[in-house]
Amino acid sequence: MLLSDIESWNVGALQSIAHELGDELTTIEGVASDLELISRLPGWESPAADAARGKIAESTGRVLDDAAVIGAVAQLASETAAAVATVQAGVDAVRADVAAQGGFLVLADNGDVTVTGPPDVREELKHVAEDIETRAKALIHQAEDIDADCAEVFGHVENGDITARGAPDFAAAQEMGREQSGLSAPYPPDGEGVMPTDVKAWWDALSEEEQAKVRSEHPEWIGDRAGVPTPVRSEINKGQLDQELADAQRSVDEIPTFQEYAGAGVGGPGSASKRAEYDRMVADRHARLDEARALKGAMSLDGNPDMDYDPDKYLMMLEYPDGRETRAAIAVGNPDTADHVSVTTPGVDTRATSMPGMVDEADALRTETRAQLDLAERYDEEVSTIAWLGYEPPGKDISVLEAGFETRANEAAPDLAEFYRGINATNEHGSDVHLSAFGHSYGSLTTAQALNELGHTGVVDDAAFYGSPGLGHTNEVGGYIGTHGVPLEVMRPIMDEPDMFLPDGHSYVMTAPGDWISGDPKLGPFGLPSAGDLGQFGPNPTTLPLEQLSSNAAVSPTDNVSRTGAEAHADYPRSDNGVLRTTGYNLAIIAGGLANVPLGEDGGERLVR
Repeated sequence: MLLSDIESWNVGALQSIAHELGDELTTIEGVASDLELISRLPGWESPAADAARGKIAESTGRVLDDAAVIGAVAQLASETAAAVATVQAGVDAVRADVAAQGGFLVLADNGDVTVTGPPDVREELKHVAEDIETRAKALIHQAEDIDADCAEVFGHVENGDITARGAPDFAAAQEMGREQSGLSAPYPPDGEGVMPTDVKAWWDALSEEEQAKVRSEHPEWIGDRAGVPTPVRSEINKGQLDQELADAQRSVDEIPTFQEYAGAGVGGPGSASKRAEYDRMVADRHARLDEARALKGAMSLDGNPDMDYDPDKYLMMLEYPDGRETRAAIAVGNPDTADHVSVTTPGVDTRATSMPGMVDEADALRTETRAQLDLAERYDEEVSTIAWLGYEPPGKDISVLEAGFETRANEAAPDLAEFYRGINATNEHGSDVHLSAFGHSYGSLTTAQALNELGHTGVVDDAAFYGSPGLGHTNEVGGYIGTHGVPLEVMRPIMDEPDMFLPDGHSYVMTAPGDWISGDPKLGPFGLPSAGDLGQFGPNPTTLPLEQLSSNAAVSPTDNVSRTGAEAHADYPRSDNGVLRTTGYNLAIIAGGLANVPLGEDGGERLVR
């Protein structure tokens, strides 16, 4: 299939076929009605009449089969016309975007895009060309799917496979034919090398009817797939959450009494172990309900799980992996239309029940960021702040052992990197969206690993790490001479922005002085090493050549607001009496892309260092 083949398809002819077949169905409906009237043969009762009725029934059956076939073809023609119109509009848009680049792009009939011109132009247009080529290839793939679906339906018609299947009347026969026809829900691109931009191009190539079919028939394809528009994912995931909440509530409502559960064994041998088993069952069911209500509350108006969903919150991810903790991501503000998007990744012992608090913090960050943009006279710029729990951080019960290793962070890094790419793919500004990656505690390690996983610049613009035990290691092996001159090889630690594919000067660190994870904790008058000083995850970020920001009490320079400092490990994103701390203010400046914007005529700093 080539682009020129797509352009040669005649949508008008398809629409005419659908209309003409509709007329044919009207004629057949009349015939079927006449046969039904004749079959009554009022007043004629005899063996000959019975035989006549049998012949009429056979004729009626053939007419209804014809109705099913024509209904199937009419349905296919109608859906194909809409799908082809969408694909052709996509091809027109691709050609227009190629033409807009002043002759430096060449579009081949197979969808390949070549950049011509001097090296600086080729470098500048590289990503533009890649985006256009991805869209063109997706359109060709979609056209091939349409063609294959049509061939399959016509094959069934030719083989006589499409029948009324015993439908009693014309309307039922026509509906039966439609059910055996139409375009299939096209599966999204998948496999190694597929990027969220490929998924976005696939979705955009679908007609509205095809998108609706995917949503209704295969919601599992799109709820957590990076590259699918956020509002679409959110609606799918909210439906899944509603079902989980109903199932969890029913499970609690149906908890039996201990006597019912244990039966005749109450009070006998083994009763104590049966009681422990019963108590675990009851606790598990209540925990499931508590988790579902927490997620519903995080998504709802006023944080109340019994109220409607907040239209300004988006459930970007909801997964229930077997044997693992629930995973979720909630955005405050639409990340597909925002100018500035931040993604916050939490640390040890964060679970789905923590999401209401994380979303409250995201809401406060968004409010402060918008206020700071207004102060900078950038009134029209929108903000989305995302709480991402797309992994299972170490829990308190295993943190002493497991939090001392990078395993969970390394497992999560590819998924978080894909999430960042997905924001670029679905945002209306594309890769020009200002994207910030924030990580707290063990989540800072996960964030740094995800940034290292990206493999190239241009996806994330800024990063901030607070309460961090270290940023982990790259995939590169470094060598050094150990004790007694023995050469050793170890994974090289993440040291600066290039290791995270960030622009120079766009990675920030904050630590509270008394933070046991990253600061300078004391036991009485004695100073102690923090977890970050132990070097398990590489050097303490406070010692790295990154932008070091203050966590102390200060007056923020843009608005002259007195702000308290962060004291405990959990304080960084939290408000104090409704006002974000110095650390939260700094995060808002970074999230709004204002960190390097001079303040006032004297060009002062907006950040508190």
